[in-house]
Amino acid sequence: MYSLSPGRVFTSAEVWARLVAHREIGAAVSMLEDAGAALVGLVDDAGWQSEGFRALHDLLGRLREETGVELGHLTVREWELGAQG
Repeated sequence: MYSLSPGRVFTSAEVWARLVAHREIGAAVSMLEDAGAALVGLVDDAGWQSEGFRALHDLLGRLREETGVELGHLTVREWELGAQG
């Protein structure tokens, strides 16, 4: 026999919280994408051979990689949020 009752009923506060979370994650993803794009250019521009610039180049490379990792985490969270509601 099939049940006619819904499995889970969301309150308007829960729906609103999900929408706000989805919007904020989307904004963070957008900002990280912009930062990652800017870092690509900075890494290329900072590819000098002196020690100071080499350190800057390495730092910018790490920041670019970490930005990509955070972007991946947020993209997963955004997908999870969309899959739930």
